[in-house]
Amino acid sequence: MKKNFKTVAFLISVVFAFLGCASDGGGENPEVAPGTIGSADPALLATAKLAQQVDPDNSKVILFYYRPDGKYTDWGLWLWPKGGEGDAGYAATSGKAKSETVDGLKIGYWDISTLTSSVTELQNLITSKEDMNLIIRTAGWANKDPGVDQVIPLSSGNKHFMVLSGDSAVYTVADTYEPTLVNATSLSSNTIKLTLSVTLGLETSASDNGFVLTADGSSVTISDVVNYENQNNRYKNNAKYLLLRTASKIDPTKTYTLTHPSFKPVEGINVSILGAVGDSVTYDGDDLGLTLEGNKATFKTWAPIASDVELLLYTSSADVGTFKAETIAAKALGATTEVELLGNPAKTEKMTKDSQTGVWSCTIEDVSSYKYYKYKMNNLGVTYYVSDIWAKACSAEAIASQIVDINSASEAIPSGLSYGTKESYKNPFGKNGTEQKSNTDAIIYEMHITDWSFAVPETPDYSMNVGKYLDAANDKVINHIKDLGVTHVQLLPVFEFAETNYNDKYNWGYNPYHYNVPEGRYVTVGYEDGTQAVLELRTLIAKLHEAGIAVNMDVVYNHTSGTGSGSLYDSTVPYYFYRFTADGEYSNGSGCGNEINSENPMVKKYIIESLKHWMLDYHFNGFRFDLMGCLSKETMAEIYDELSKIDPNVMVYGEPWTGGTAAVVNGATQAVSSSSGEGIGAFDDDFRDSIKGAEFGGFKQGHVQGTYSDSGITTGLVGKSGKNNRNVTGKLGLGLHYVECHDNYTLFDKLAISYWQRANDKTTTTTGNLFTKIGYDGLVEVKAENKLAAAYVFLSQGTAFINGGQEFLRTKRGNENSYNTSNTSSTSTNGIDLTFKDTYSDVYNTYKGLIALRRANPSAFGANASAKAEKVSTGVTKYTTGDFLVYFNATDAEVNISVSGYAKRVDVSGGTPTEGEVVSTVPAKSFVILKK
Repeated sequence: MKKNFKTVAFLISVVFAFLGCASDGGGENPEVAPGTIGSADPALLATAKLAQQVDPDNSKVILFYYRPDGKYTDWGLWLWPKGGEGDAGYAATSGKAKSETVDGLKIGYWDISTLTSSVTELQNLITSKEDMNLIIRTAGWANKDPGVDQVIPLSSGNKHFMVLSGDSAVYTVADTYEPTLVNATSLSSNTIKLTLSVTLGLETSASDNGFVLTADGSSVTISDVVNYENQNNRYKNNAKYLLLRTASKIDPTKTYTLTHPSFKPVEGINVSILGAVGDSVTYDGDDLGLTLEGNKATFKTWAPIASDVELLLYTSSADVGTFKAETIAAKALGATTEVELLGNPAKTEKMTKDSQTGVWSCTIEDVSSYKYYKYKMNNLGVTYYVSDIWAKACSAEAIASQIVDINSASEAIPSGLSYGTKESYKNPFGKNGTEQKSNTDAIIYEMHITDWSFAVPETPDYSMNVGKYLDAANDKVINHIKDLGVTHVQLLPVFEFAETNYNDKYNWGYNPYHYNVPEGRYVTVGYEDGTQAVLELRTLIAKLHEAGIAVNMDVVYNHTSGTGSGSLYDSTVPYYFYRFTADGEYSNGSGCGNEINSENPMVKKYIIESLKHWMLDYHFNGFRFDLMGCLSKETMAEIYDELSKIDPNVMVYGEPWTGGTAAVVNGATQAVSSSSGEGIGAFDDDFRDSIKGAEFGGFKQGHVQGTYSDSGITTGLVGKSGKNNRNVTGKLGLGLHYVECHDNYTLFDKLAISYWQRANDKTTTTTGNLFTKIGYDGLVEVKAENKLAAAYVFLSQGTAFINGGQEFLRTKRGNENSYNTSNTSSTSTNGIDLTFKDTYSDVYNTYKGLIALRRANPSAFGANASAKAEKVSTGVTKYTTGDFLVYFNATDAEVNISVSGYAKRVDVSGGTPTEGEVVSTVPAKSFVILKK
């Protein structure tokens, strides 16, 4: 998954910064006398003077930035509005910081008003005084300072702001400063982290230190205050960051206010109840959402913080409401607080809360005249209009949930099939559970609905950016996949993601909005009934199953497209579904603005129930976890154990990394063993990088291009782990071997650019028609390298994975990150051109032959723990497994080989493995398979 930074504004307190005066503390003497208040940070005082110099009229929005090293040249501002992107802001500001030295401090600054004058969406924020999201970064995301997303609070009416290196706060520049309470965030049900603008000398014994805490006006006892950064040493008492302990539990349904007589504001600041929410009561029932018994319906939602919840019932999709006009004009999903989402409910019912479980419920004896529903919730004084996150069918855009049982409604079920039970579940991998399979028996083929929609018509519409489920279900597509011989298709996200049905821009779908319902953009245009989405996705899966192909789902339980009112989950239970930093910021381990807290009990319950829903109600046979490193190993093991109870052949695997610094403890950054069955697999980026070159840290070439990695090749071939230790479980099937996926360059593009660099003595990359750029000789070499790369993958020990189109030189015209690249005319970036299958039939047939050989010899290729690989010479590898001996030659010259003990050569180049006479040489950039 690539970073798309479609995030919303983050919790941030705009405050004044100070630096305390501390004396050396030692022995049993406190650092400072209790009650001592520090003085202002010199950088802020200097910035106040600088602001008067550069903008005396206070007419421009300026961000000042202080780094102790005084180096600002490489830095820029990733600026974006809610729901927008930050690339335009970065292009306008990167490398354009000015600097001045004031009071001996070199301070940088960006005149945002001027630099972004041509960036309309940012100018609109300035004009309307709406907050602007901010990341201070260097090129290529090599560095971020302070490492979290920030917000420039234009809504405050101020124009001059300041960031201190390493500090997550955005400060308002002012002429004078007073000691200020900056930010207070609950870390648990009885602890609060408090940030001050100035250091305070604390008492060396338990004391409230003058702080006063109230809950809805009633006093709450503070039992102790300690230095947050030195909690076990009371003599380290000169602190800017404090930990407050309360004598009673924090109630997340109440408003807490903190004051101190020596600190502004006089009225105090509110305490965020983030940590306290995590200790909310839980519910272990399996009936959240809608339960239908004939015409009788019971609605249940878990909302422990809500003070009021109403059930809104609607008779048709025309009545369920929509987003406000500005949101619709932007072709975006808006905020759940928009009153336009109320629509015209035919009936409103108060729901009843069970305080022991946090569940709100309501039973309607006859719902036959209603078709959709949603909840009107009051959380922390804010009203939200939300569809049911536990629902299994929704209206378009998931604006309302549908009153339907998708497993009994005939309009949602393909002919001859049934859903919802273990008995009705289908998986051709293992013949519906009658055969025990290993992951090593699988060959996974990744595909995107829109990309493959191009393959259907004889003359593709190259301006199309949104394909359909039924396009991918076309016989032309399915017959191709069946002919190739793979066992599994892996579909890029097909849950409801945050692209509206009327937004015709291309997107991969890694921006989740509702995890439990199908994405509506892939449904027949103009559909009005949520069951249509269910039917068409089920149809696609059923067609693949009929062809003997299992189906895996790409899931993104690591983040959502937005937070706050931009998230159905945050709107339902504020803060509970997400991880936060100790400063009250949304943790950003996904690189997309937030990360799901999969260890909170009700979040884990939701994820597991969601996955079971996709298995039982759609017959998905496995799951690829995007950014699996954001989930803990314990959670992943529990997920696998639960899913394998439905199907012991279920595949669970994922990306063993994060998209940023994650707050998860013991994240799944490698394969995970389980208490039973296979366990959880992980993509082996070490083997990938050895074969074709690393994908990050600049353009890198690999073994097949002549930058040899003999040890990486021999290690990967036998299923061992490289430096990242992606699979140390001892189970070969938990290592996924691949050289191409939807991310980064296609294999052809990577190899073609590598050839272009070598031929032209270049270190830069190139885009466009790469076939033309490398010419005939280049194409011959690249095809050989492609086949060789495929041989390493298919003949190795582990689980094989390829990207759709890799088998016929799929190109994205050198686009490394095509997640939202819209297609135009014949220069389509993402669309599949199935004519390549014939044009480059030699490549296709080699893939097909390798797959056939692997599937016919599973004990030799995939599951052989006794396989051996050794370096013969630089770039040349000898590999013995079962009855086979394989020589790989990645060099530019033919090599002689020893064939003693082997009587046949196996040729896979024609698409079907055929046996012939042995040979004594291996051509350049090639491989030879010998058999006893």
